[in-house]
Amino acid sequence: MTMLLSLMLAATPVADALPPMPQDLSGVPVIEGWLGRKISPRWSEDVAKLYRRGKCRGAVPYEGSNLLEIDVLFLLTEDGKPLKIAPVNANCPDVEKFVSRRILGTLGNSFRNNGQAVVKPVMVDGRTIGTARQTADDNRPTGPVWMRSQVRFLWSDAP
Repeated sequence: MTMLLSLMLAATPVADALPPMPQDLSGVPVIEGWLGRKISPRWSEDVAKLYRRGKCRGAVPYEGSNLLEIDVLFLLTEDGKPLKIAPVNANCPDVEKFVSRRILGTLGNSFRNNGQAVVKPVMVDGRTIGTARQTADDNRPTGPVWMRSQVRFLWSDAP
């Protein structure tokens, strides 16, 4: 039993190897075209229920409704799998839990299109002589990296 436990501990990744959570969002790259930005408005009624309990703050009036924009940090593996999700300005533990669960449950595979080809021009002396294919795997980071995006919720409390 001790031998098995030793092997399991040896195979466990060391938490110190992960980069620390950034304090300044301006230096964190944005996840371009992330699906969560488009899907999160569908979750607005669930967030509205949490706000109606009166324990949360941060939503602002917007065209007769309530708007809540939450910045979210993601620690992603080289394959684009989320290791950590950190809603930054939710101002409500219940909303933070809700957002994290929804992202992990429905959007866990939405961070990278593995194998997506990018065609780039090949230039010689300022002239394009052809194109070269480069896959997303060629641009993959070599370790976990922090990225950021935003989720948005819009709801009305009008009768």
